[in-house]
Amino acid sequence: MNKATQSMNAVHCEEPLLKSRRRFLSGLMLLGVSPVSLALSFKNKTPKEHFVSAQGSELNNYGLSWYDVNSKNLKTTLSGFRGHGAAQHPVRTSSIVMFGRRPATLAIEVDLLNGKVKNTFHCVDNRHFFGHGCFSQDGKTLFTTEADVLSGKGKIGIRDALTYQKIGEYESYGIGPHELKLLPDGKTLVIANGGIHTHPDTGRKKLNLDHMHSSLTYVDVVSGKKLDDFSVSEPKASIRHLDVAADGTVALAMQVQRVVAGHENTVPLGAIHKPGESIRLLDNPQSLIHQMDDYMGSVAVNSKHRLAGFTSPRGNLVVFWNIDSGELAGYHQLSDVCGLAVTSDQQNFVISSSFGQIRKISATTLIEDKAARIQLSDTRWDNHLLTVTL
Repeated sequence: MNKATQSMNAVHCEEPLLKSRRRFLSGLMLLGVSPVSLALSFKNKTPKEHFVSAQGSELNNYGLSWYDVNSKNLKTTLSGFRGHGAAQHPVRTSSIVMFGRRPATLAIEVDLLNGKVKNTFHCVDNRHFFGHGCFSQDGKTLFTTEADVLSGKGKIGIRDALTYQKIGEYESYGIGPHELKLLPDGKTLVIANGGIHTHPDTGRKKLNLDHMHSSLTYVDVVSGKKLDDFSVSEPKASIRHLDVAADGTVALAMQVQRVVAGHENTVPLGAIHKPGESIRLLDNPQSLIHQMDDYMGSVAVNSKHRLAGFTSPRGNLVVFWNIDSGELAGYHQLSDVCGLAVTSDQQNFVISSSFGQIRKISATTLIEDKAARIQLSDTRWDNHLLTVTL
């Protein structure tokens, strides 16, 4: 085939495409749609980041709130109960489930696009929530930390993630399961069994401090079989919160029950657990650990920069350690700080306080971007924070 023939064939191939394009654009014009406005609408579909958290200070204003970083708008859906942790559905990404603060029996699913409560669900009889849950990778199942009210044993509730009807449960293999996460393999749950027995009739009163036992437990997501569990050396350290890196490394945050500890020694509150290893305590520097006053509130892992951040509302601190070396990377002070998350691009940590503040800290330098500070005077952020893109 000569060059002239090739050129002619190219023209014949392009003409139908050009005609189709013209017909498409003409059709848009007849419908009153400008090609320019259509292009802008696609441009505006760029995912927007939101900071999501339970918030409120009393019954009439408890709810789930989310702050749109682009529009700088705050929206709230009232719940009628105090929330604690929240989980984003992996498929219906605008759906957020907020769990009641222990020992609650209620949870709600909120659609952030319209602010409506899509579902409200309760514990079954003789069960109560601990304030956390997570979804399976396919979004078909929700797992929740619960307790058997009668025996005090920890349970993992299994729910259909469309109706939120309970379809089963596993043992948590401990007392007081608090936060749980799904490992990157999609096959394993890691559970922070805090070891502390509570009962709805006595609220948040701790009933078994003399013989409490806390553990980090791994459970097969299909069979519910215990795969492994680990404890720390301080028997009165309650493992409460955790987060998981992309390689399966777990960062865990603890709270020491000092009234029954029997000593005044400074106890490490953060730790790292890697697959196939024992728990590694983050035990330096002692001065910062002492300032935390036996209490860590939240933990978030930045997989890209290999950092774990921990908050202490009692110590007014957020502290960062390297999850591989265990070395201190930096820290910041913020009054009553507790919520902590990582931005979707993993370039920043985001922290919130009960005074309505949100701050952004670079994951590269750990320097705060002061120009990005947010102050919401009528907002009282609760313990945990999510970053969500919609």
